[in-house]
Amino acid sequence: MKAIVIPDKFKGTMDARTAGEAIRKGIISVMPFCSVLRLTAADGGDGTADAYIDNAGGEKRFVTVTGPNGQPVHTYFAKLSDGTAVIEMAKASGLAVAEEGSTPLHTTTYGTGELIRAALDEGCRKLIIGIGGSATNDGGVGMAAALGGRFLDAEGKSIELTGGGLTSLNTMDLGGLDERIKESEILVACDVDNPLCGKDGAAETFSRQKGADEEAVKELDKGLLILSRVAKRCGAGDMLSLKGGGAAGGLGAGLAVFLGGKLVEGAPLLLEACGFEKHARDADFIITGEGSLDAQSLHGKLPAAVAERAAGKKVAVIGGRVLLNEEEAKNAGFFCVEEASPKGLSMDEIKLRCEKDLEDAAARVARRFM
Repeated sequence: MKAIVIPDKFKGTMDARTAGEAIRKGIISVMPFCSVLRLTAADGGDGTADAYIDNAGGEKRFVTVTGPNGQPVHTYFAKLSDGTAVIEMAKASGLAVAEEGSTPLHTTTYGTGELIRAALDEGCRKLIIGIGGSATNDGGVGMAAALGGRFLDAEGKSIELTGGGLTSLNTMDLGGLDERIKESEILVACDVDNPLCGKDGAAETFSRQKGADEEAVKELDKGLLILSRVAKRCGAGDMLSLKGGGAAGGLGAGLAVFLGGKLVEGAPLLLEACGFEKHARDADFIITGEGSLDAQSLHGKLPAAVAERAAGKKVAVIGGRVLLNEEEAKNAGFFCVEEASPKGLSMDEIKLRCEKDLEDAAARVARRFM
């Protein structure tokens, strides 16, 4: 028998490589005769750069940039063997590098712009930018400012390049953007398809998990709406109609309108990079997974993309926690769903035992295919 193992990260506990190895061990423990192919993938969030290095070859390029709270962050982007740069905004402007207690009212994507500039300095003219895992809600103004854009209030002074600063925005000037942007192809790998504003927009859907209270959510949404109006009035483009424009606190819309980036679903992009569909044709079954399997998993996340492109093969999915019901899982194309972490554990307890719990869950799943 042949199995493919292709999980995303289990956020807060394991990266995709570690999770994949735990699942592989679980399969072999009950099916020692099974040939297991472990593929590294992601959905445009954490792990995207490493997944591309694993699949396409390349090196990490280290650089120090401005973190979401203004602090220096030592991070990297991937330069692939063909010269493509793969950038994760989360490594510069994400929750993983944000200061404790921060709020998207006061965080910036400036460091993401510095990563883009560093890639341009390396001679890269094709950029893949993964934008999952953000700590920001600034619509990409920080990113664009790092590349020469100007965002001004009614008195002609630069606004604060944060989610809260957008409410002071009156005009913008993109004439000073780095000229090398015009020579570049930019693909923006999104892990969600939300619009910029409104009830399904960036602020309303995601800002609470970044530290915003209810009053801040309203202010952040108002700021993004002001940004969209100013962008349209200044001839930059329409930010409101973009599918995925609300990704990363509006960075999706900012990369599209300010830099001419093309918004694409991140998971299919990574599945193509690892040759998933070709491998799936020869598999007897496939196991995928992620930390929290919930309704959002069905919109732009890796497990759903795997199920959609599995060449008719049975796909099992393991979640650290599972919030999908049986009907939702079936409609998404999953053969079975398994929960790895026992209920009632604290995050500290989960971290101590997560690899073994995932291995055990994979063994339970494998028995379904015997």
